[in-house]
Amino acid sequence: MKKTCFIYLLLLATLCTARAVNAQLASSPWPMFGHDLQHTGQSPCSVGSTPSQKWAFQTGGMIYSSPAIGTDGTLYVGSMDNKLYAINPNGTQKWAFATGDKIWTTPALAGDGTILIGSDDGNLYAINPSGTKKWAFAAGLQIESSPAIGTDGTLYTASASWNGSLYAINSDGSLRWALSMPDIVRSSPAIGPDGTVYVGTQDQHLYAISPNGMQKWAFLAGNWIVCSPVIGPDGTIYVGSVDTYLYALNTDGSQKWAFKTGNQIQATAALGADGTIYVGSTDRKLYALNPDGTKKWAFTADSPIYSSPTITSDGNILACAYSGKVYAINSSGSQNWMIQPGGQIDYSSPVIGADCTVYIGSKDYNLYAIRSGALCVNVTLGNYVGDYSLMSVRVNVMQSSGVVIATQTVPAAPTTSLVFTNVASGNLTIQAFAPKRLSQSQAVTMGLGTVTVNMSLPNGDLNGDNFIEDQDYSIMGVAWYQEGT
Repeated sequence: MKKTCFIYLLLLATLCTARAVNAQLASSPWPMFGHDLQHTGQSPCSVGSTPSQKWAFQTGGMIYSSPAIGTDGTLYVGSMDNKLYAINPNGTQKWAFATGDKIWTTPALAGDGTILIGSDDGNLYAINPSGTKKWAFAAGLQIESSPAIGTDGTLYTASASWNGSLYAINSDGSLRWALSMPDIVRSSPAIGPDGTVYVGTQDQHLYAISPNGMQKWAFLAGNWIVCSPVIGPDGTIYVGSVDTYLYALNTDGSQKWAFKTGNQIQATAALGADGTIYVGSTDRKLYALNPDGTKKWAFTADSPIYSSPTITSDGNILACAYSGKVYAINSSGSQNWMIQPGGQIDYSSPVIGADCTVYIGSKDYNLYAIRSGALCVNVTLGNYVGDYSLMSVRVNVMQSSGVVIATQTVPAAPTTSLVFTNVASGNLTIQAFAPKRLSQSQAVTMGLGTVTVNMSLPNGDLNGDNFIEDQDYSIMGVAWYQEGT
């Protein structure tokens, strides 16, 4: 069987390469499980502090999978009601695609907009951006392994049944090869820089498979491997097991080190930019490990952790506990914030959009959007007789008590835009100042998401001689702010 599939691969190599151009992984904020082919869990976004719920989208069943995010911000998430949902960034439904059974998996998004999703009905579906079916690959056995799209456009997924298979599928839905696996596969494939596919099974092994479908090696753990492997920049493979250990393996399959936690590991690890490995355990702890396998710190949640952590650009680690609490933990292991948007969170992991909104699925049937408040202030100066390079614009954000909680001073322009992130909810006052302009104040109520304030500063040089002097004072009869020339 392996030999036949290998010959089939060689015969179709040229054709498959041509088909793969548009099938590569999308360049979107979160195109697949674990964010990327190595499952690093890293986001280029910062999530800040004091988060609140932006919206909740209700499906018809529990959500165990993680969402994926398209280039236009559309969210794709599967539900136990057998449907894949496409959700607009504002939380409204775009469309729903019905499969024949439950969806446990996270979609993978191709560069041409195709959405790939597996279902317990035994099919891997390719769905057009409009929500119509492109094709379906019949594995015949339920699929609970999230798909991956290799750099050559090959699609990888596996079946979760006794004597299932790991499948390599062409971008038109035809079979490239199938490798029989000895036990159930719930682990999602990770792909190394050389194209090697890594996947764990419930026969206690992590398998390394060549791009041609041949087994390179198998590493034996002490119990099931249900989580997905993670690949470091040096090629080290990290994978957890129900046997309580997180293993670090060399590219030849030999063990580098093993770190013991207090209970089962069912959550995929994540990698920080500095090489720190983060992994959750059912012992209620999120562990931070040095690259040599020694413990950096351990953060204790209120309940077991089945969900994979997510790493933000500002060093926060987002971890979800089974109770439904979402924790933001800083790089030293202390809690920055915590929010509980809804019900219990099982295997759904937090993902982050381009606008730094965090999305998480729950067993209460909802997909939640949470984010810290963002305030955009646009200050228009209008016509000015003089040189803008001599001016600056200052904006203060004040609490109702008059305490300034944020301020920015930037070079002036006809319209100057300033963005304040992590602004807490509540009633605030915005003050804007610029030289030779009357200062202005505006009240604003910060709620969910982004609030935009537009302000215009009238010219204080009312007589037009490019100076603010006594004649202007008498004309204005009001207070003003002067800075610079």
